[in-house]
Amino acid sequence: MRVTKRSSLIAIALAGVLVSCGTIRTHRQFAQALSTQLTVGVGGVVVRMNKLSDLPNAFGGRDIWGGKVDRGFSEITLAGIEGTTLLLDIVDRDLQSSETVMDRYKPFNRGVVVDIEVNQTINFQAPEGPAPHRVLFDTTVQRDFVISGIRVTFLEVQPYSVRYTIEDLQANR
Repeated sequence: MRVTKRSSLIAIALAGVLVSCGTIRTHRQFAQALSTQLTVGVGGVVVRMNKLSDLPNAFGGRDIWGGKVDRGFSEITLAGIEGTTLLLDIVDRDLQSSETVMDRYKPFNRGVVVDIEVNQTINFQAPEGPAPHRVLFDTTVQRDFVISGIRVTFLEVQPYSVRYTIEDLQANR
């Protein structure tokens, strides 16, 4: 069978369409190691998870160059320790963006300002901006704390630090 130039072009075009139609996926990036014993002192970040999604292309699929869009974050900070009770500050921020590959990659328009619409939803917000929500967590009653599909298991409480592990409950979804 002879492959013609026309059939090669059709195959390349079909492959391009199939690649450009990949489903938009969400991604979770952790600042701390998962499934490892960690230690944090008062004032430190227990866990921070950045929320991302694939950058949409002109056809509604994902960007073939792997571009990502910021979708917010979830964060737990150890604000204090009172005996076996932890004072945890929690921020869970969700962002929405209208950015697409057409906004980000403009090869012929160098130096042009791109106007991107961003809407944000902040859980536990104060009028002046995102304020953390303070939670009193008694480790004698419960060891696991769950937020945004993240399980934090507190293993040991010291006067000024805690030892804990992090598990992503949505890792294989």
